[in-house]
Amino acid sequence: MLGVIEEGAYADILLIDGNPLEDIEVLTEPKKNLALIMKGGKVFKNTIE
Repeated sequence: MLGVIEEGAYADILLIDGNPLEDIEVLTEPKKNLALIMKGGKVFKNTIE
């Protein structure tokens, strides 16, 4: 299933601390500003508490 965020769906998601539309520089420090990285439904990084 594509195009939705729900249980059983595959997803590519970046949860960013900041707004890259206002300041693209937030993406230059991924260790600091990327709280969640998910690709194809698999979590690669999750620092959400």
